[in-house]
Amino acid sequence: MVPKGDREIFKADCEDGFTKIANLLLEALALAKLNGVQKGICLFLFRRTYGWKRSQDAISLEDFAAACGSSRPYISRQINVLLKKNIICRLAYQPGKKSVYAFVTCIAAWDLSVIDLEALAANEAQGIYESSENCGQGRQDCKAPFVQGLHDCTIQGLYNSTTAVLHECTTVNQPPAIEPPKLKAVVKTERKTMKERENYPPDSLPYQLSEMLLKKILEHLPGYKKPDLQKWSWQMEALMRLDRRPPEEVKEVILFAQSDPFWRTNILSVDKLRKQYDQLNSRRLQARASPAHKYQTNNLNGEEADEYKGFFR
Repeated sequence: MVPKGDREIFKADCEDGFTKIANLLLEALALAKLNGVQKGICLFLFRRTYGWKRSQDAISLEDFAAACGSSRPYISRQINVLLKKNIICRLAYQPGKKSVYAFVTCIAAWDLSVIDLEALAANEAQGIYESSENCGQGRQDCKAPFVQGLHDCTIQGLYNSTTAVLHECTTVNQPPAIEPPKLKAVVKTERKTMKERENYPPDSLPYQLSEMLLKKILEHLPGYKKPDLQKWSWQMEALMRLDRRPPEEVKEVILFAQSDPFWRTNILSVDKLRKQYDQLNSRRLQARASPAHKYQTNNLNGEEADEYKGFFR
């Protein structure tokens, strides 16, 4: 129990420190289908990154467990879920050292089973984040398009219509200029367009990289079922365009993944490549710096074993 005289210490006051976070991240996290511990991990990561005005930080499992009031093995499993769902990413990992984590700030890159982009856009259009006391408070310009900060890759071209302004400081309970059902239809069409764009010719870069990955897989797994290379090409383009991965680096990561005894049994699709890209690239750079170093799963121990346990479930 906190002594009565010390309770004032736990009174929140911005003068004692505050965290600057993009509104879109908070809105997406509130809507995201995550359990309590997973959201606690995200909040603690907010504190350790944006709370110190930086985008990434090295954090141990013990720190996460203490902050979330949980055990280290359970925290490790929940972090792996967040990594697979592409909500957070692990930028660096070395045995005996703290892993470096950051948020995936492009909400469109999050797993769609976690976030409903249509609902997020509809909430913005309805103005549920706007103060009823002061419509324009907290915004640079209330006459700007109402969807604040939505990344281009989230709903690209969503507001390229004849109506340039969706919402201009409406009074309380006044309906928005465009009704949510229409907005949802626009978003759905845009997402469909992104997924079903034109076929990728064999000489296109996404197709060539996808074909190279397939050939490397077949070298050690001859019976591998041939995938839809058009779908792989779309995912490969997303890896380069949305995730901003240089093509030459992608090529090197593919070659490393398919030459490593551990990774080649797990990276059997572009989807897996994209989800585990940061870990793969980190291992590749380590191997290049130390050619004698080889990754062996039976040598894992301590924090490394916890973090990799169930990594590919």
